[in-house]
Amino acid sequence: MALAMVLPAMAATYSLTVTTGQASYIQGATVTITGALTADGLPAAGLLVGIQVTDSLGNNAFSTIVITSATGTYTTSFSSLLGTSQPTGTYTIAATASESGNQVASQSATYTVTAAVTVVPTITLSPSTGVATTISGIGFNPTDTITVTWANTTMVTVPQTVSVSSSGSFTAVVTAKSQTAGNYTIKATDQHNNSANATFTVPNLQGATGPTGAPGATGAPGATGATGATGATGSTGATGATGATGSTGATGATGATGATGATGATGPAGADGKDATGGDIPVAALSLGIVALIIALLAAVIAITLRRKIAS
Repeated sequence: MALAMVLPAMAATYSLTVTTGQASYIQGATVTITGALTADGLPAAGLLVGIQVTDSLGNNAFSTIVITSATGTYTTSFSSLLGTSQPTGTYTIAATASESGNQVASQSATYTVTAAVTVVPTITLSPSTGVATTISGIGFNPTDTITVTWANTTMVTVPQTVSVSSSGSFTAVVTAKSQTAGNYTIKATDQHNNSANATFTVPNLQGATGPTGAPGATGAPGATGATGATGATGSTGATGATGATGSTGATGATGATGATGATGATGPAGADGKDATGGDIPVAALSLGIVALIIALLAAVIAITLRRKIAS
């Protein structure tokens, strides 16, 4: 009978690398750490790699755990919380790979932190007048986020988040928060309260007055206003001159006939006639009778006429 021999599985051979983006960094700059893990020369994916950074004084400067990618690589970065106050000198990176809780590989590397050149934060505006400008800053804390203000009011920037580079510089675009002509202060401040100011001028955007336009069409008549109160009566004017006498009016109609006047007085008695038996009446006596009768008739006519005039 053939016997099968069971051979123990051979453990894989792991290899780990670790390096930094550059050999030296200034205080406060962002440090990038990269590396790769292989097993028997092939990428070791999904394994844990612990990173421990120790400063020149032996203190823990940074620590984290990363997972290798499908290609076996890993990467991480950090900046010192001490900013430009972090210790200078040689920093040591210790990288340790593990599988199922067992350490399978380790590696170390070093880099140097040098003193940051003290630069007074400064910003420049280009252009320094108009309605929009580009802010360029230097001397700010590396990797900090910048806040830009206009007369103590936070401004919207492009890009929305303004980050300081490892060299302490940044660039951002802003637009004026006021259209009123005048000089305004723009201020940039990093997270370590380093700040700088610059003056931005908003020009007078109102052009010269144009020529007077042609008169517009006459508008529709407005509504009649309410009647005002009656004024006080003025004083009586002087009497005018007497007008010319008018023409004589037409003769009025004849009035009604007046009442019959009173009977006139009885005339004097005539002379005694002769005795009838004695013959003819004398001619003189007859004439007097006729005259008296005529006088009585005239008196009656005159009386009637007067009464008509009085009545009319």
